[in-house]
Amino acid sequence: MILIATLPAIIVFFWLKSRKSPITLPWFLLSFAAGIISFIVTAVIQTFFVQKNDEGVWPLLFNIFIRIALIEEASRIIAIIPFFNAAKNRRNNTAFGAAIGLIAGLGFAVIESAYYGIANLNIALLRIFTAVPLHAACGIRAGTAVFVAPQHPAKAFFLFIYSILIHGAYNLMIVSPAIPSFLAIPTALIAFFASIYYLSDS
Repeated sequence: MILIATLPAIIVFFWLKSRKSPITLPWFLLSFAAGIISFIVTAVIQTFFVQKNDEGVWPLLFNIFIRIALIEEASRIIAIIPFFNAAKNRRNNTAFGAAIGLIAGLGFAVIESAYYGIANLNIALLRIFTAVPLHAACGIRAGTAVFVAPQHPAKAFFLFIYSILIHGAYNLMIVSPAIPSFLAIPTALIAFFASIYYLSDS
């Protein structure tokens, strides 16, 4: 299960190498581990939020955008901050930060996909095409936000809020009976391909 969920991360590693990315294997493994840590942090924090089963729009939006999206994206930011402190010679390289975020997002997605896929292999396979690109897209924005924050705090805040909105919209499409759930697939893919821009040295 974990091997299947890890395949996108392995593909991304070789893709980054083909782009002559400064992400070496140690940076990759550390970033991947940071994603796993962010998943654990998220799981711990979410235990303090009682999931409301009340019917209505506001309990649903709170659960999706605050309990899930906000906490997951904040945990991702926290997990990436140490990389900014460690990469002193790359602090001005937002593409490096975006790549760190991408890998951390994949680390999160691997554990989450394996967790949900234990009961059903089809769920793990489905998440490769939905949740993986979603977390990759949000991770890229989170990594970019951390690395641009000192010079452009407003941009960093925008990227953080943007990732929450993308994440929340994706979850809303999955759980809301009023929205066709298949729309989550193009939403995740569009969010990912739109975020590849941040991986370029510009």
